[in-house]
Amino acid sequence: MILWSEAIKTALSDRIERVTGVRPVLKPSKKAHLASPSFFGADASAAADALNARVSDCVLYGAPLLSHVIAENGWLLFFLTADAIDAYANTLPPPEEPDDSFFSRRLWAMARHADAKTPDDPALLDGFYAVLFSAPDGERRFLAAPRTHDGNERVALEQRLSRMAKILLWERRNSLCVGQDSDTRPF
Repeated sequence: MILWSEAIKTALSDRIERVTGVRPVLKPSKKAHLASPSFFGADASAAADALNARVSDCVLYGAPLLSHVIAENGWLLFFLTADAIDAYANTLPPPEEPDDSFFSRRLWAMARHADAKTPDDPALLDGFYAVLFSAPDGERRFLAAPRTHDGNERVALEQRLSRMAKILLWERRNSLCVGQDSDTRPF
């Protein structure tokens, strides 16, 4: 079983390698969804320009994965799309009952809202991808993102998080199962 976070890294790494000839090391980032120091010795600006020119070629589950790339201090900063979230969420079964953690319970409540297109809100995408790639403080960033909006706008935004929550619940559940035999379960 492959985790979606790993599928994203593989698809993105493959695309970067095809365009630049360099296989990147991808890491979580506070400034972007993923970052790579692999271009530190090379011309990161030229690599970012080449990737941005072919951004539409980077797809996963039939949807655009890569929004844009920025070069900063020799690093490449990658920003991913909301479309990729929608495409992947449509492949998942309904989420199972979560564990007892506060974050999982919040995700469970969000996942039970009506299915709606994922909002293309930068703070929300940052928080989502921070959790997905295990960035420091990711859970807090995800839960705090709707608070950047006021009143009815915040409520409407929170009601459109079902797909994000579904993916995060699925990813958390399956990350615990990686490496375990599916027939051996604790009683």
